[in-house]
Amino acid sequence: MRRRDFIKAVGIAPVLQTARARQSRLSSLDFDYIVVGAGSTGCVVVNRLSTDPSIRVLLVEAGGPDNGDATVTTPGRWVNLIGSSWDWGYSTEAEPGLGGRRITFPRGKVFGGSSAINAMTFVRGHRLDFDAWCEAGNPGWGYRDLLPLFKRSETNSRGASEFHGGEGPLAVSDTTDPHVVHAAFLDAARELGYQSRPDWDFNGAQQEGGAGYYQKNIKDGRRHSAGAAFLSPALSRRNLTVHDRAQATELTIEGRRVVGVEYVRNGQTERARAAREVILCGGVIDSPKLLLLSGIGPADHLRSLGVPVVVDLPGVGSNLQDHLKISVRWRGRQTLPASTVSAGLFVHSERARVSAPPDLQFYVGRGLDQPDTFATLTVALQRPSSRGDVRLRSANPLDPPVIRGNYLRESADVEALAQGVALMRTFGATKAFAAVRGEETEPGSKTTSQADLAAFVRRAVDTIYHPAARVEWDGMPMPWWMPI
Repeated sequence: MRRRDFIKAVGIAPVLQTARARQSRLSSLDFDYIVVGAGSTGCVVVNRLSTDPSIRVLLVEAGGPDNGDATVTTPGRWVNLIGSSWDWGYSTEAEPGLGGRRITFPRGKVFGGSSAINAMTFVRGHRLDFDAWCEAGNPGWGYRDLLPLFKRSETNSRGASEFHGGEGPLAVSDTTDPHVVHAAFLDAARELGYQSRPDWDFNGAQQEGGAGYYQKNIKDGRRHSAGAAFLSPALSRRNLTVHDRAQATELTIEGRRVVGVEYVRNGQTERARAAREVILCGGVIDSPKLLLLSGIGPADHLRSLGVPVVVDLPGVGSNLQDHLKISVRWRGRQTLPASTVSAGLFVHSERARVSAPPDLQFYVGRGLDQPDTFATLTVALQRPSSRGDVRLRSANPLDPPVIRGNYLRESADVEALAQGVALMRTFGATKAFAAVRGEETEPGSKTTSQADLAAFVRRAVDTIYHPAARVEWDGMPMPWWMPI
């Protein structure tokens, strides 16, 4: 089934109408479009739609503006945002593959969504993934189709080029304050045969095989979230209405068509209707949650909670996947100063095909405004085999959802991360890195067997906050953030 047919089948696409019929209904409806969620996607959608002054747009967002809070706007303080009032405060259920640990699952509750609480690293998806979407039956989603849109969206500090834009709303900047461990990592990569230079372009001709410093969404020394880049410039438009601190609770469905949304604001239930479309931009957790609350999802799950089934769609809330990270630490030979820099490298583990996108990503330095006494290398698993899901905890829309990452359910993920640990140790053993590190403190030099490494992975792995999900309809991948 093709994308447009899929959308019609679940009753979300707008019913085709003549221009005259649509115009005759506008007077009885509040808005043309309703966008639910002011995260990274929602801010862009609202900006683009509201450029047409004849289109009336409502944005419904559970959070609100950051009001210039220095914790949000100062790049080096991002770690303090996890668990703050700007975060939904989600966590997973007890994870069997992690010894029963619950994992903190940060999601932004503020204009800009998670782009307002993350570490600001700017890395696009791999071109082969975009091309695979196109080849699977989604025309227009290939890398060459999307590259002009990527370029249109950014102003890169390196200037316009084949791969970058110079006049877009989103700032993409180099970081300029590396410390000795960043430099040692680049030297170590060169020593091990990788390409290596500070300005390696992770969004350029080749993503993998080269070490460099990641670019970040920073402008004039401040975080440049999707809210700052796309939503703030649109707030003065008279055709845009923003209802912030308004939590969406249910989609309004007539027949098999979504015609509006219900939400709680200031303790009161409010409703809005859309003449054209309701666009869900609640992210990987709250978009499926809202669909489930509205009766769109796995019928058995909905019935078990007393939610009337509108469309039995098993894929809603399924196929959750996330990037897990793990670190090797050594005592530093000197105290490292605060720095906005994160260095990195993309490589293939032994399980990955070289012709496929790389499955391991290095991070060196978290970009914090505090000193550090350790030399740390971190590796993240980019292409996990394990899949989780999002389900309702109850029919109460204000209850947090049930999030199951099912982390490390597949042994291949453990093996890949263990290989990542071994590779980090290889970097640590180079002449370049030996100059900045002392004894290994985590996992410790006695952790050497495959069983010990696997146990370390299960004990110490954590999320690096990159969850994603997709629907598969008749075997065809459907990205959650596909505009409908």
